Amino acid sequence: MYESLHNHTTTSDGTQSHLEVLATAEKYGFGVVAFTDHDTLPSKEDLEKLKAYTGPVKWFVGCEISSGLPKELGGGPTSMFHILGLFTDPFNEALLEHSRKALAARQERMERIVDNLQRIGFRIEVEDCLRASGGESVGRPHIVEALVQNEANVALLERMMEKMRAAAENDEAIRAKYENTLAQAKQKGVRAYPYGLFLSDDSFIRGVYVDYLYSIDMDKSVELIRGAGGVAILAHWGTIKHKINAAMLEKFLKEKRLDGVEVASGFSVDNFDATDELERIAQKTGVLRTIGIDAHRAEDFEHFANAEHIAKKTVGMTADLIAKINPDLSWSNIIRS
Repeated sequence: MYESLHNHTTTSDGTQSHLEVLATAEKYGFGVVAFTDHDTLPSKEDLEKLKAYTGPVKWFVGCEISSGLPKELGGGPTSMFHILGLFTDPFNEALLEHSRKALAARQERMERIVDNLQRIGFRIEVEDCLRASGGESVGRPHIVEALVQNEANVALLERMMEKMRAAAENDEAIRAKYENTLAQAKQKGVRAYPYGLFLSDDSFIRGVYVDYLYSIDMDKSVELIRGAGGVAILAHWGTIKHKINAAMLEKFLKEKRLDGVEVASGFSVDNFDATDELERIAQKTGVLRTIGIDAHRAEDFEHFANAEHIAKKTVGMTADLIAKINPDLSWSNIIRS
């Protein structure tokens, strides 16, 4: 059975509850999932529901820190530099304090992005994003979901994509962004368009995206994760390699400033991650290697399961990880063999 050590719920920007994720995982042949919500942790109520779960899928708690850059690159916030914390204690006070600060900053960030979207012609309100999130933690997927519910917005996205296509004919960087956006659209449809068009720090249309308003640099993020009993794994390197190249990543791993790297993710299904290069770096440095869907929707599990060339590599991954790091399994239903 497949395994995914990177998944999101409605606690952050996923569309399913913890129990719904487990049901979806079972449906598509997954035997292990890690809950790694953005800068937040399961509530006591969610943990009680998880503890009462009697199904076949094994689960454990983690998080995903939206990290600032390494100090030598300025240490400030940046899009998509995410560090997974696997086997973190959901009641660690330092991690909970980080979560509180991140939640407040996400709300303000969303409000600023909505203002910018209105300015360039989209019909969207703060309330639409909150409704899409189902709670207080609002991320870019919720903003996207709010956008695509309006047909006029979808039509505007299509027109913007046509402008991007035309610009790509004479600009190599724009062409790469356009092609990556189309690759993601194979799975996500029109929902992929906003990320390439305006919801990232290197997007086609500038002045819409607002970077994280609260973050801590890479080393502090890793320290936070380790202090909560977890291991720090760099997530989906393909989304940050324009700022942290292979040589720099290898250096960080050799210096043990990170504990491991996610060698493949949901992005890899459409060849967005340099999977072979990551495998080489992980083997050379001897660090931990993980694979995760980065699932936000039920469809993500289906899409990943259909990519057997990647999905098969996940079998036995969690047992291997546990054998290497000997984590506290209190916040899981995994029984140590």
